[in-house]
Amino acid sequence: MWNDQSAVGGGFFNSPNQFGNVNTPNQAPKQGRRASRTAPIVIRQALHSGDDGVKIWGTEIQIVFIVARIRNIRMQSTKITYTIQDITGRMRAVLWLDQEAADEDDKATPKVQVNDYIQIFGTVKANKGKKVLMTFKIIPITDVNAITFHYLHCIQNRLKMEADSKKEKVANTNSNTFTGGLPANSMVGVTESGASVNGLNPRQMMVFNLIRASTLEQGISKEDMYGTLKDRMSQVEFENILEWMCGEGHIYSTIDEEHYRATDAF
Repeated sequence: MWNDQSAVGGGFFNSPNQFGNVNTPNQAPKQGRRASRTAPIVIRQALHSGDDGVKIWGTEIQIVFIVARIRNIRMQSTKITYTIQDITGRMRAVLWLDQEAADEDDKATPKVQVNDYIQIFGTVKANKGKKVLMTFKIIPITDVNAITFHYLHCIQNRLKMEADSKKEKVANTNSNTFTGGLPANSMVGVTESGASVNGLNPRQMMVFNLIRASTLEQGISKEDMYGTLKDRMSQVEFENILEWMCGEGHIYSTIDEEHYRATDAF
């Protein structure tokens, strides 16, 4: 699927000693959290994306995550620039630092080094004609199996999105066939009572606005959110809304699965 081997030099498996400790493998993303606007990709997909960002089978991917090896680190006062590489290519990833957090302690800087393997999350942007990954989260990889799993995850996700795209085209065709046959003065119509704002209905917007209003670096906790919303919705509905918004790329988890931030906060 990705036949560009230009970046193989240096190899992904040249340093087996790096994985001396494999007792804490990275957890695979929850199946329910991966959806149309959050997806695993390889670097080649980022480099060959258009001006409107990464797309898979016509669907825009808002948040991507890549497993790669760090080839260079450039430290500056306001940002860290990483050169990352996988078997399909090489690109730059920029992590902007929270200056206040950096002044207080060193927790704002990821504990990674050159030649480390990482899982990196961000959005693909164009900068002076070159694609750059604007990064918001870096996780060191401690299990070599996570690398293989990532490539399998990319393939599985691409095949799934292809199947979903074909199903959607069939559904749209059937829908157009039905509505197109209605007479102009027909009393049958499409109700607008369920209209949404930015893809969110009013119930989802209540949760989203709470998350977006948070100014904390780690975001807002589920406990605090539900404490505010418990008189308006059930725990099950609240959890379902969180799960859906994560999958659609409106929000993401930060320090753990209990804290969330809005993606448009960047």
